[in-house]
Amino acid sequence: MNAPSRLKFLAMPSKVYHSADAPGFHLETPSADHRPPQEVLKERDLQLSAIIGAFDGFVYVCDKNYRIEFMNDRLIQRTGFDGTGQLCYKVLHNLDAVCPWCRNSHVFKGETVHWEVKSPKDQRWYFIIDTPVFHPSGSISKFGMIIDIDHRKKAEEELEQHRRNLEELVRSRTRDLTLINEHLINEIEERKKVEKSLRESQERHRIIFDGSRDAIFISGADGSLLIFNRSASQLTGYQPHELQKLKMFDLYAKVNPERHTDFFKRLLSGQSISGEVQIDRKDGRTIFAEFSSRKIVYSGKPCAHTIARDITARKMSEAALRRSEAKYRHLVQNASSIIIRYDQLGHLTFLNEYARKFFGFSESEIIGLNILGSIIPWRSSSGRDYRALMIGFLKHPEHYPTYEMENVRRDGSRAWIAWTNNPIRDKKGNIIEILSVGVDVTQRKQAQEQVQFLTHQLIKAQENERLKISQDLHDHIAQDLSTLKISLETLFKDQGPETKVKIASLSDILQRSIAAVRDMAYDLRPPGLDQLGLVKTLYLYCEDFSKSNAVEIDFAAAGMDELNLEYETEINIYRLIQEALNNTKRHAEANQVTIRLVASSPDIVLRIKDNGKGFDVNDRRKKALKEKRMGLQSMVERVRLLQGKINIQSRPNKGTYILIEIPLKEKSVDFPKKHSDY
Repeated sequence: MNAPSRLKFLAMPSKVYHSADAPGFHLETPSADHRPPQEVLKERDLQLSAIIGAFDGFVYVCDKNYRIEFMNDRLIQRTGFDGTGQLCYKVLHNLDAVCPWCRNSHVFKGETVHWEVKSPKDQRWYFIIDTPVFHPSGSISKFGMIIDIDHRKKAEEELEQHRRNLEELVRSRTRDLTLINEHLINEIEERKKVEKSLRESQERHRIIFDGSRDAIFISGADGSLLIFNRSASQLTGYQPHELQKLKMFDLYAKVNPERHTDFFKRLLSGQSISGEVQIDRKDGRTIFAEFSSRKIVYSGKPCAHTIARDITARKMSEAALRRSEAKYRHLVQNASSIIIRYDQLGHLTFLNEYARKFFGFSESEIIGLNILGSIIPWRSSSGRDYRALMIGFLKHPEHYPTYEMENVRRDGSRAWIAWTNNPIRDKKGNIIEILSVGVDVTQRKQAQEQVQFLTHQLIKAQENERLKISQDLHDHIAQDLSTLKISLETLFKDQGPETKVKIASLSDILQRSIAAVRDMAYDLRPPGLDQLGLVKTLYLYCEDFSKSNAVEIDFAAAGMDELNLEYETEINIYRLIQEALNNTKRHAEANQVTIRLVASSPDIVLRIKDNGKGFDVNDRRKKALKEKRMGLQSMVERVRLLQGKINIQSRPNKGTYILIEIPLKEKSVDFPKKHSDY
């Protein structure tokens, strides 16, 4: 297709001109030319075709909707097809959307724009000129001219790169010259500093040499003393002028010249020799010195540089320490106490003779074994797991300065030992071993257990006696008094008013006696434990106590109703609350008491708190023992009977708080026993 056939959209009676007021091409009807319009249009078509054909670039025309209306041959060859009627950004740059650099908004406002862009289609640089074409109909098209400037851009980039390289070379050379200059300046300054440092170093060495507390000798191959400091004179007791006349081996107590020659040969071979030597001082005393010798060059000749230090005091201390260690070993081995040492993993490193005999092991059998499993059982006789205790102890032995625990001998017999523990630390404070000294307290422990057992038996016997007395009071005395009251009221039924008044008075006395007897029976043995259960019985007791003593009691229990507790546990919990309330009544002067009884596996937790005047716990216990009052001690013994723990906290004017934790033990399932109510 030739150019004239594709430019028919311009073939109309008009002329093309460019206006400064309105940039772009304007098409108007010819006025001055009187030739036929067809000839004029044909001529202009040929002119425009010639101009476009001669243009060394790409030309296209598109409308406002980016549709191409015209492409010149060069552009068709570049794209490979005639894209007339297609979208310009798809044909020219193979994009699916409008080019990000598109200036159509400016062109269709009447502006002529130009810019450079790198096409994503072929990655070449192009110079683009877009100008509007104004049609007589009022519509506008975009007339675009594209010039390939890729070679120019590459040449410019290459030129720019050469320029940058040249600038970099200039900068590099300038930098090198600057560095060389700075290096020369620094070298001059460094030489000045070195000379100054050398002078200062010589002065320091002179001060160190003269002021050193160690004796310094520089001796020749024949042993002559060439240089020595002030401490050398003090160490040997000779004056400087006297030392100058001596040989090095003259100072040694037991060294002959032949050995000194061999000594000097070893130094010449490059060895550094150190050790201890005895020196005979001028005053006749022999001292011990620690020395270190090496080869140096002095005045161009190989010499021996020797530093010596007086260690006489240290040697005497070491001898004293050895004697002390011997005494310590004798004391430890012959002590009538168990003395052992072990590392932080529990491996035994030492047992004295008494300990080996006590546990029944020989030294070769026990050293290296772990303390757990050898002399400490895995579990105590009561079933307590000792592993967790020993892990905590070996990790933090400082937290366990003393403790008592059950130990085991080689024959399997158990013994209670009271241990005193002391961690052994290195210079950095790290624990390296643990020293434990033990005393056999098995007999004392057995005596304590026997006392505790007897105390528990006493409490049980007391409860049994209370049960019997309660039954006697309730079943016999109270019944007899009730029968007597009824008989008294019916015996004189038909008597006069005065007799009836006397009888009523006697009846009131009997009624009060009956109530007192029943209260005594109730205190001795609460009957509600069997019929109502522990929680209901305690609630009624707290309610009665509150009414009779004007004390507000807040009692609450949780998780107790589902438990099937042994009677011994129930009666002791009841007695603990009863004793606490009685103590509050007698001593605390409280008007509020809070009681919480909670079953929280594996314990039953009892909390009792009042707002009374409080007391000093330790002082009260001491006074209670002197005054033979067993209030607090009775509570402690009852808690021990139940294998529980009790913590009593109180301060003057701060009230009292009692925390009791009792192991939860339910009755084993068994056939129901006969009961008097069945």
